[in-house]
Amino acid sequence: MNQRERILDEALRLMSAEGSAAMSMRQLAQACGVQVAAIYHYFPSKDALLQSVFEERRYDTRLASQVQVAGLEAEADVPERLRAVFNLFWSGALEEEDVLRLLLGEGLRNQAVALPTGSAMLELFRTGVLSLLEQYVPEIQDTETVSEVFVAQIFAGFIQHIFQPDLDTDLVASRAAEVLVRSVL
Repeated sequence: MNQRERILDEALRLMSAEGSAAMSMRQLAQACGVQVAAIYHYFPSKDALLQSVFEERRYDTRLASQVQVAGLEAEADVPERLRAVFNLFWSGALEEEDVLRLLLGEGLRNQAVALPTGSAMLELFRTGVLSLLEQYVPEIQDTETVSEVFVAQIFAGFIQHIFQPDLDTDLVASRAAEVLVRSVL
């Protein structure tokens, strides 16, 4: 891993914990074991750093590539297949927990640099879910509406995970998937 990548990784860790406003470039430099000038060599401002954390690391692409439905039985009933797709998508979201925390936090603080990336990621969630539903649960008539409920349940579960960190993530996923199944079938 090169120095720039290490800075991006450390920036994500620090920013996702307390928000970009709470992290100073000096704090980041210290955590990376470099001089502040090294940070500014790669990133002219904190906004540029934050944008790079979101965009250059391609978390949206990584998240999409992690959501693969392997071994899903075609003969499984509709609720079972819907739960399986939900659980796989949930697992992919948890793999990118730090960036989701950062995006949500920066979006709630109305940080302009986060809004386009957050919007793009939300669209990625929607289209990804829609595609998976059409592919693995074709019996669903109104896939667009179901995909909106699906995405809402992913975010509801994620918010619950944030505020109740001791709650088992499998339990959170199971509850959210069950709400999805009961709501749309």
